[in-house]
Amino acid sequence: MIFYVLIPWFLLMLVVFQHAVLGTIFFHAVAVEISLVLVIYAGLRMAVIRGSILSLILGLIMDCITGVCTGFYALIYTSIFLMVYLVSLQVYAKSTPFVVLFTLCCGLIEGIWLLVLNQMIYGTNVLSDLGLYFLPQLVIVSLISPFLFKFFHRIGWLHDGYVRSS
Repeated sequence: MIFYVLIPWFLLMLVVFQHAVLGTIFFHAVAVEISLVLVIYAGLRMAVIRGSILSLILGLIMDCITGVCTGFYALIYTSIFLMVYLVSLQVYAKSTPFVVLFTLCCGLIEGIWLLVLNQMIYGTNVLSDLGLYFLPQLVIVSLISPFLFKFFHRIGWLHDGYVRSS
């Protein structure tokens, strides 16, 4: 029960830290998306209801803070969580190279979703920014994802001491 009370505040602090502190450190040139890694962690380690709620709340907070059309990140994060959850039933997800490559793949899926939704709703083509901003950001997030997985695992209330077995 404490999960449902604490998780919105934890996610709000995470997104503010991600955008304010990390944005300042990297001079807003590269955005380090810790939130994406948390969604992937939830898909690999958490139960489906708890992880879905986490992904939806995280997506809505991201929508509010980034200022994009409401529902972009909520849709993207929830769909990535469900995809990762379904894949995690079939794979052994504890090795570091797998976590790095899987984060890279999920980040590419998020980028494709953002490209498609921007094109459909706003009519803008942001494909030119892909190589300049998105790919370096994705490489950084993929390389730090094993460390973030260990950090999220140490937060016991995040999964309430229960880690879903594969």
